[in-house]
Amino acid sequence: MLRTIALEREKAALHGLTIGIVETLINAMEAKDVYLRGHSRRVAEQAASVAEEMGLDADVVEDVRLAGRLHDIGKIGIREDVLNTPGALTPAEYAHVKQHVQIGMDILEPLRHIPEALEYIHDHHEHFDGSGYPRGRSGADISLGGRILTACDAFDALTSRRAYREAFDEKQAIEHLRTEVGRLLDPAVFAALERVVVRRKTLTFIDDRHS
Repeated sequence: MLRTIALEREKAALHGLTIGIVETLINAMEAKDVYLRGHSRRVAEQAASVAEEMGLDADVVEDVRLAGRLHDIGKIGIREDVLNTPGALTPAEYAHVKQHVQIGMDILEPLRHIPEALEYIHDHHEHFDGSGYPRGRSGADISLGGRILTACDAFDALTSRRAYREAFDEKQAIEHLRTEVGRLLDPAVFAALERVVVRRKTLTFIDDRHS
């Protein structure tokens, strides 16, 4: 019994260490780009809020939050001149940016103890109508966590300033995303996101309070 408890503690410590290392890489990456700074944390907090709003189990909410924190790690392999392009990307640049999902999956591959979160990360650029990447999944074939990340990632991108435009306010962002329901976004996920935004309801997790 004591050995089992000790092994569980060791596993928990290893889990915390590996996640901490990846988060350190993400923070270092975001520190180099004023337009990305804080993006992963905001997406994580809002995605967890949306998952909770949808009535998902606490374990699923936590997996969604974790996936939000780690979802953009693959951008560490994308050229800075492409990430900071002040305008529309060329087809070649867009193809390069799309590689960040697979790069991220390759980086996170050793974290096999968080399979659900990894699946959500894999799906965070899939579109509800099947036009996304990297696997071209659609509808319910996209993990629910992936669909939540897609919505929250898009919302944060719209409400953050970019080199080529000013930030949308929250109302403008929601109205813009409303036009994407059924194409980019799952209708049920969008409805939950809208409720969260309207009520300004964002969960605060213990690890965030002390970070």
